[in-house]
Amino acid sequence: MRKHCGFLLILGLLAMMGLMASQAHAETMTLTVYAGSGTGGAVAYTTTGGANGVTADVAALNSGLVSAGLGAYVFGTLSASSDFTTGSTLSQHILVNGGLTVTAGGGGEGTPFTVYVSEDGFTQPPIRTKLDATAGAIYDPATTGSVANTGTYTDSTTSVSLPTSPGGLTLTSSGTLTDSTPLSSLTSNPYTLSSQTVITLSSSSATTGTNTITNAVAVSGVPEPASVVMMLTGIPLPLVVLGILRRRRAAA
Repeated sequence: MRKHCGFLLILGLLAMMGLMASQAHAETMTLTVYAGSGTGGAVAYTTTGGANGVTADVAALNSGLVSAGLGAYVFGTLSASSDFTTGSTLSQHILVNGGLTVTAGGGGEGTPFTVYVSEDGFTQPPIRTKLDATAGAIYDPATTGSVANTGTYTDSTTSVSLPTSPGGLTLTSSGTLTDSTPLSSLTSNPYTLSSQTVITLSSSSATTGTNTITNAVAVSGVPEPASVVMMLTGIPLPLVVLGILRRRRAAA
Protein backbone atom coordinates (compact mmCIF):
# COMPACT_ATOMS: atom_id res chain seq x y z
CA MET A 1 0.00 0.00 0.00
CA ARG A 2 2.87 2.34 0.84
CA LYS A 3 4.52 1.65 -2.52
CA HIS A 4 1.23 2.35 -4.27
CA CYS A 5 0.80 5.67 -2.42
CA GLY A 6 4.39 6.61 -3.15
CA PHE A 7 3.90 5.88 -6.84
CA LEU A 8 0.77 8.03 -6.93
CA LEU A 9 2.60 10.84 -5.14
CA ILE A 10 5.42 10.75 -7.69
CA LEU A 11 2.90 10.82 -10.55
CA GLY A 12 1.17 13.80 -8.93
CA LEU A 13 4.45 15.69 -8.53
CA LEU A 14 5.45 15.01 -12.13
CA ALA A 15 2.07 16.22 -13.37
CA MET A 16 2.37 19.40 -11.28
CA MET A 17 5.91 20.05 -12.58
CA GLY A 18 4.70 19.58 -16.15
CA LEU A 19 1.81 22.00 -15.61
CA MET A 20 4.12 24.61 -14.07
CA ALA A 21 6.58 24.27 -16.95
CA SER A 22 3.85 24.68 -19.55
CA GLN A 23 2.50 27.75 -17.75
CA ALA A 24 5.98 29.29 -17.48
CA HIS A 25 6.43 29.09 -21.25
CA ALA A 26 2.86 29.94 -22.26
CA GLU A 27 3.40 33.68 -22.55
CA THR A 28 5.47 35.59 -25.08
CA MET A 29 7.08 39.02 -25.19
CA THR A 30 6.34 41.18 -28.23
CA LEU A 31 8.70 43.87 -29.54
CA THR A 32 7.41 46.32 -32.15
CA VAL A 33 8.97 49.43 -33.70
CA TYR A 34 6.55 52.07 -35.01
CA ALA A 35 7.14 55.14 -37.16
CA GLY A 36 6.13 58.30 -35.29
CA SER A 37 5.35 58.95 -31.63
CA GLY A 38 3.30 56.19 -30.02
CA THR A 39 1.76 53.03 -31.39
CA GLY A 40 -0.51 54.59 -33.99
CA GLY A 41 2.05 54.82 -36.79
CA ALA A 42 3.15 52.32 -39.41
CA VAL A 43 4.92 49.20 -38.17
CA ALA A 44 8.57 49.23 -39.22
CA TYR A 45 9.43 45.95 -37.49
CA THR A 46 7.89 43.42 -35.11
CA THR A 47 8.94 40.14 -33.52
CA THR A 48 7.98 37.85 -30.66
CA GLY A 49 10.12 35.96 -28.18
CA GLY A 50 9.62 33.66 -25.23
CA ALA A 51 8.24 34.21 -21.76
CA ASN A 52 11.47 35.77 -20.49
CA GLY A 53 13.06 37.51 -23.46
CA VAL A 54 12.87 38.82 -27.02
CA THR A 55 15.69 39.94 -29.32
CA ALA A 56 15.36 41.94 -32.52
CA ASP A 57 16.99 40.76 -35.73
CA VAL A 58 18.86 44.04 -36.23
CA ALA A 59 19.38 43.45 -39.97
CA ALA A 60 15.63 43.10 -40.48
CA LEU A 61 14.93 45.95 -38.05
CA ASN A 62 17.28 48.35 -39.83
CA SER A 63 15.85 47.34 -43.20
CA GLY A 64 12.38 48.09 -41.86
CA LEU A 65 13.52 51.52 -40.67
CA VAL A 66 14.86 52.28 -44.16
CA SER A 67 11.53 51.24 -45.69
CA ALA A 68 9.73 53.53 -43.23
CA GLY A 69 11.89 56.51 -44.27
CA LEU A 70 13.98 56.32 -41.08
CA GLY A 71 17.27 55.12 -42.54
CA ALA A 72 19.29 57.61 -40.50
CA TYR A 73 18.74 55.34 -37.48
CA VAL A 74 20.75 52.11 -37.27
CA PHE A 75 20.47 49.72 -34.32
CA GLY A 76 23.40 47.65 -33.14
CA THR A 77 21.33 45.89 -30.48
CA LEU A 78 17.72 45.87 -29.30
CA SER A 79 16.26 43.36 -26.85
CA ALA A 80 14.03 42.97 -23.81
CA SER A 81 13.85 40.58 -20.88
CA SER A 82 11.44 39.80 -18.05
CA ASP A 83 11.24 37.73 -14.88
CA PHE A 84 7.86 36.29 -15.87
CA THR A 85 6.77 33.41 -13.65
CA THR A 86 3.47 31.90 -12.60
CA GLY A 87 4.84 31.10 -9.16
CA SER A 88 4.95 33.15 -5.96
CA THR A 89 7.08 36.26 -6.38
CA LEU A 90 7.76 39.66 -4.86
CA SER A 91 7.89 41.53 -8.17
CA GLN A 92 7.47 41.22 -11.92
CA HIS A 93 9.23 43.38 -14.50
CA ILE A 94 10.23 43.90 -18.10
CA LEU A 95 13.52 45.55 -19.07
CA VAL A 96 14.32 47.00 -22.50
CA ASN A 97 17.87 47.67 -23.73
CA GLY A 98 19.12 49.04 -27.03
CA GLY A 99 21.95 50.84 -28.75
CA LEU A 100 21.77 52.81 -31.99
CA THR A 101 23.42 55.47 -34.12
CA VAL A 102 21.98 58.38 -36.09
CA THR A 103 23.64 59.61 -39.27
CA ALA A 104 23.76 63.28 -40.24
CA GLY A 105 21.65 63.92 -43.32
CA GLY A 106 20.18 60.42 -43.30
CA GLY A 107 16.56 59.65 -44.03
CA GLY A 108 14.27 60.65 -41.19
CA GLU A 109 17.00 62.21 -39.05
CA GLY A 110 15.31 64.02 -36.18
CA THR A 111 11.99 62.25 -36.84
CA PRO A 112 10.49 60.31 -33.91
CA PHE A 113 9.94 56.59 -33.85
CA THR A 114 8.75 54.28 -31.06
CA VAL A 115 10.03 51.05 -29.51
CA TYR A 116 7.18 49.18 -27.79
CA VAL A 117 7.56 46.00 -25.74
CA SER A 118 4.65 44.20 -24.08
CA GLU A 119 3.95 40.98 -22.21
CA ASP A 120 0.69 39.76 -20.68
CA GLY A 121 -0.17 36.91 -18.35
CA PHE A 122 1.60 38.34 -15.28
CA THR A 123 0.07 37.51 -11.90
CA GLN A 124 -0.41 39.74 -8.89
CA PRO A 125 2.48 40.10 -6.40
CA PRO A 126 1.77 40.47 -2.66
CA ILE A 127 -0.50 43.12 -1.15
CA ARG A 128 0.30 46.85 -0.96
CA THR A 129 1.50 46.80 -4.53
CA LYS A 130 3.16 49.60 -6.48
CA LEU A 131 4.23 50.30 -10.05
CA ASP A 132 7.83 51.40 -10.68
CA ALA A 133 9.36 52.73 -13.87
CA THR A 134 13.02 53.52 -14.45
CA ALA A 135 14.39 55.06 -17.65
CA GLY A 136 17.94 55.79 -18.69
CA ALA A 137 19.86 57.12 -21.67
CA ILE A 138 23.48 57.69 -22.68
CA TYR A 139 24.33 60.22 -25.38
CA ASP A 140 27.67 60.90 -26.98
CA PRO A 141 28.59 64.56 -27.69
CA ALA A 142 27.64 64.17 -31.35
CA THR A 143 23.99 63.41 -30.61
CA THR A 144 21.12 65.75 -29.83
CA GLY A 145 17.46 65.01 -29.27
CA SER A 146 15.38 63.18 -26.69
CA VAL A 147 14.24 59.76 -25.52
CA ALA A 148 10.81 59.70 -23.83
CA ASN A 149 9.84 56.63 -21.80
CA THR A 150 6.52 55.40 -20.43
CA GLY A 151 5.78 52.24 -18.44
CA THR A 152 2.22 50.92 -18.23
CA TYR A 153 0.31 48.41 -16.10
CA THR A 154 -3.01 47.16 -17.51
CA ASP A 155 -5.56 44.63 -16.27
CA SER A 156 -9.19 44.08 -17.24
CA THR A 157 -10.37 47.04 -15.16
CA THR A 158 -7.34 49.31 -14.62
CA SER A 159 -4.66 51.00 -16.69
CA VAL A 160 -1.90 53.03 -15.03
CA SER A 161 0.94 54.70 -16.95
CA LEU A 162 4.14 56.24 -15.60
CA PRO A 163 5.79 58.71 -18.01
CA THR A 164 9.24 58.73 -16.42
CA SER A 165 10.40 61.25 -19.02
CA PRO A 166 7.35 62.82 -20.66
CA GLY A 167 9.43 65.53 -22.28
CA GLY A 168 12.25 63.14 -23.10
CA LEU A 169 15.63 62.54 -21.55
CA THR A 170 17.49 65.47 -23.12
CA LEU A 171 20.75 64.74 -21.35
CA THR A 172 24.12 65.71 -22.75
CA SER A 173 25.93 62.68 -21.35
CA SER A 174 23.90 60.18 -19.34
CA GLY A 175 21.24 59.91 -16.69
CA THR A 176 18.45 57.94 -15.06
CA LEU A 177 14.92 58.96 -14.09
CA THR A 178 12.60 56.97 -11.84
CA ASP A 179 8.93 57.17 -10.91
CA SER A 180 6.66 55.14 -8.66
CA THR A 181 2.95 55.05 -7.82
CA PRO A 182 0.77 52.84 -5.57
CA LEU A 183 -1.55 50.36 -7.21
CA SER A 184 -4.29 49.96 -4.62
CA SER A 185 -6.86 48.04 -6.65
CA LEU A 186 -5.04 45.13 -8.26
CA THR A 187 -8.04 42.81 -8.21
CA SER A 188 -7.98 41.48 -11.75
CA ASN A 189 -5.55 38.88 -13.04
CA PRO A 190 -3.73 38.39 -15.28
CA TYR A 191 -2.19 41.76 -16.07
CA THR A 192 0.04 43.22 -18.78
CA LEU A 193 3.26 45.22 -18.49
CA SER A 194 4.43 47.37 -21.39
CA SER A 195 7.30 49.73 -22.14
CA GLN A 196 7.13 52.55 -24.67
CA THR A 197 10.21 54.51 -25.74
CA VAL A 198 9.89 57.40 -28.22
CA ILE A 199 13.26 58.22 -29.79
CA THR A 200 13.96 61.51 -31.59
CA LEU A 201 17.64 62.00 -32.41
CA SER A 202 19.87 64.05 -34.69
CA SER A 203 23.61 64.06 -35.24
CA SER A 204 25.31 67.31 -34.31
CA SER A 205 28.45 66.33 -36.21
CA ALA A 206 29.11 65.65 -39.86
CA THR A 207 29.13 61.89 -39.25
CA THR A 208 27.16 59.91 -36.68
CA GLY A 209 26.03 60.13 -33.07
CA THR A 210 25.30 57.23 -30.73
CA ASN A 211 22.71 56.57 -28.06
CA THR A 212 21.99 53.83 -25.53
CA ILE A 213 18.48 53.40 -24.14
CA THR A 214 17.22 51.52 -21.08
CA ASN A 215 13.64 51.35 -19.83
CA ALA A 216 12.40 49.18 -16.96
CA VAL A 217 8.83 48.69 -15.75
CA ALA A 218 8.04 46.72 -12.59
CA VAL A 219 5.14 45.77 -10.36
CA SER A 220 6.29 45.03 -6.83
CA GLY A 221 4.62 44.32 -3.52
CA VAL A 222 5.39 44.42 0.19
CA PRO A 223 5.80 40.83 1.42
CA GLU A 224 4.65 39.23 4.63
CA PRO A 225 7.30 39.28 7.44
CA ALA A 226 8.36 35.71 6.67
CA SER A 227 9.36 36.79 3.17
CA VAL A 228 11.48 39.78 4.19
CA VAL A 229 14.72 37.76 4.05
CA MET A 230 13.94 36.73 0.47
CA MET A 231 13.28 40.36 -0.46
CA LEU A 232 16.60 41.50 1.01
CA THR A 233 18.48 39.14 -1.30
CA GLY A 234 17.06 40.87 -4.39
CA ILE A 235 18.52 43.85 -6.23
CA PRO A 236 16.21 46.88 -6.69
CA LEU A 237 15.37 47.38 -10.35
CA PRO A 238 16.61 51.00 -10.51
CA LEU A 239 20.04 49.78 -9.35
CA VAL A 240 20.05 47.19 -12.11
CA VAL A 241 19.40 49.91 -14.69
CA LEU A 242 22.08 52.15 -13.18
CA GLY A 243 24.55 49.28 -13.34
CA ILE A 244 23.78 48.67 -17.01
CA LEU A 245 24.24 52.33 -17.87
CA ARG A 246 27.51 52.59 -15.95
CA ARG A 247 28.95 49.51 -17.63
CA ARG A 248 28.01 50.81 -21.07
CA ARG A 249 29.43 54.26 -20.34
CA ALA A 250 32.68 52.70 -19.15
CA ALA A 251 32.89 50.58 -22.28
CA ALA A 252 32.18 53.52 -24.62
